[in-house]
Amino acid sequence: MHPTNEITTGDDSDARWSDPLAVDSDDDLQPVETVDDLQPVESIDNLQPASSADLEPLLLALAVEDDDRPPRDTSWLSGLVGSGLSILFHIWLIVTLAGIVFDERDPIEYQPIDTRFENEHVPDPLEEQPREFELANPDDREFDVKKAINAASVGLEFAEKPPHESAPTLFNNMEINPELRSLPHFDIPLGREISKTLVVPGSTGEAFIQIETALDRVTWEIASNLQEKKLLVVWLIDGSASLGPQREIVAKRLRRIYGELGALEAAEQIPKMDRGIMTGVVAFGSQTTFVTKEPTDKFDDILHALKVAPTDQTGIENVFTAVCQVIDKWQQKYRFDHGRRILLIVVTDEAGDDHGAPLEAAIVKCQHIGAKAYVIGPAAPFGRRKGYVPYVAKENGKTYQLPVDLGPETVVVENVDLPFWYDGPQYNYLSSGFGPYALTRLVKETGGAYYMSNMTTTSGLSTIGSFDAGIMKAFEPDYHYSSPAQYLKDINKHPLRAAVFGAAEFSQTTLVQGQGTPQMEFRVQANNFRQIFTEAQKSAAITGFVVENILSRVPPQAEKWYAAEPSMRWRLAFDLNYGRLLAHRVRSMEYNSALAQMKNSYSDVDISKKANHFILRADRELNYAPTMKRLAKAAEERLRKVLDDAPGTPWALLAARELKDGFGIRVTERFIPPPPPAPPAKPGTPKAGPKFINPPKENVPTKPAPKPVEPVLPKL
Repeated sequence: MHPTNEITTGDDSDARWSDPLAVDSDDDLQPVETVDDLQPVESIDNLQPASSADLEPLLLALAVEDDDRPPRDTSWLSGLVGSGLSILFHIWLIVTLAGIVFDERDPIEYQPIDTRFENEHVPDPLEEQPREFELANPDDREFDVKKAINAASVGLEFAEKPPHESAPTLFNNMEINPELRSLPHFDIPLGREISKTLVVPGSTGEAFIQIETALDRVTWEIASNLQEKKLLVVWLIDGSASLGPQREIVAKRLRRIYGELGALEAAEQIPKMDRGIMTGVVAFGSQTTFVTKEPTDKFDDILHALKVAPTDQTGIENVFTAVCQVIDKWQQKYRFDHGRRILLIVVTDEAGDDHGAPLEAAIVKCQHIGAKAYVIGPAAPFGRRKGYVPYVAKENGKTYQLPVDLGPETVVVENVDLPFWYDGPQYNYLSSGFGPYALTRLVKETGGAYYMSNMTTTSGLSTIGSFDAGIMKAFEPDYHYSSPAQYLKDINKHPLRAAVFGAAEFSQTTLVQGQGTPQMEFRVQANNFRQIFTEAQKSAAITGFVVENILSRVPPQAEKWYAAEPSMRWRLAFDLNYGRLLAHRVRSMEYNSALAQMKNSYSDVDISKKANHFILRADRELNYAPTMKRLAKAAEERLRKVLDDAPGTPWALLAARELKDGFGIRVTERFIPPPPPAPPAKPGTPKAGPKFINPPKENVPTKPAPKPVEPVLPKL
């Protein structure tokens, strides 16, 4: 906005002042008698419009010189004065406008506050620049690290790709203390000299690895965290008897772990610090045992504590309670006073028994002080909570199936429980590609990592299959649910998820379970073939009944809901469950119809002379229930969509298993001649008489039969 050469007076009139220096020509200039004729203006309010007659004396005074000198041309002077006044006016205007305050302000840039603890007695050495680790292949032989370069194997078999939810309830009904939830979820939120670093979500699963390799990856994590600050490393060891062999492996590997860390420090690949690592050993079961009363930096004490850690015989594993107790006991001294970061390394072979409030409290406490949790544990079975370990009792030689909590990988199961037909694996313990939900949620929320190891489960039980972590990342469960109530509240907002959950829950809890492969081979006689076929139909009828009840949980609007579902994992669950249910319905009806037709199409004479041996096999075509062709096509489309959308996943493996055999039945009949009658007895052959049994002796005391010895089954 530029200023004009007009000034408006203080009153409401339209009179304006013309620029007093703007003249048209020199002819208008007239001399004045003296400068005293010019009167000062008392106030701007007194200004009145000027006429040309009033301006003439002023203009002439500027244009004339002393009377004793000849007159000069002064046109240039008036231009110079006008330019000067114009410049002064513009300068005044710019300065005035610069003082105006506008509402728009520059955005405020906030700088993160990064403060560190300082030890007044033993100052920390100067911070060194982080160095890259040299990676080498692991050597399983135990040896002392003598050269610094040998310690560079801390990244043993480290994955190039980044590491990436029975009864339907996984948690108990306890509620988390609301005061804990109100605490800020930062690295260290207490004190005046405390860093507030956001927690980065942890990785939720690595493929099956040997426990030694998992320990080497933990070594890498320790060395990586040592680049930033001193550490308190706490080993939380499962005290159950089932983990005895694995504890020996950890103890054996411990010397190598700390030897490599020492060599890295000597090679200046990690900063040299006074007592950079302090270590504590804690065993958990029904109770928590602090094997080391206080953390120590003496390796012999650490190794001894690991070897003498007590064994818990109760079979209860309160891992999350142990995490809370460790934080409560050591956070003040080692986190707040000494400024150490706390790393919790859990070694276990089960999912833990204290879900719910202890889990949520453990997460809040770890986030509150920036502690990271790492777990070396089992893979959760896909869509199941319990696994079973075969145990041969020494007392009677019988085999018992002992239950073990291993999952599920989600809050509740998402897959229908149906056995497969025909020869092939049942995949009862198929790996989900993720750890148990509660343990994985702990590492996810604290920025740690979950390492699935096939050596942390009891001998005789291990999940089947290993899946690429990069592929499985796209189908990761949602780990933000803190309770089943929160989970159910959320899925009720998504009709497709509610339908999947309802079908899976019914299949897991109904007393009438779907049957597996029915009888597929029959040898009959004329007087019993109808009864045998009728008995065989019962198995297929039970499967059909269960499937019909599960399908009733899937409303007709499911297709519309499917199109609106944003989660790939839930769409896969629907495709797999719905496809398998339709396949079982078609197979049951085809099998039932085949036996019904055989009962009506064969007579006693046919069975006696033409066919008495029947073999049923799977077929790609429906031969006995043509009305089910539409459902058979829909089932195949659903299952093949799973193969196309998620190759290399557990969903695809189960879909391929269902599609391995056709939905139809093909009957092959044979005739086996009955055995010839026995030849007649030769003349004179004595007839076999009755056999007599000697009567028991009287008055002879009998010893009671010894009672079978009841085996003592271990609690895992």
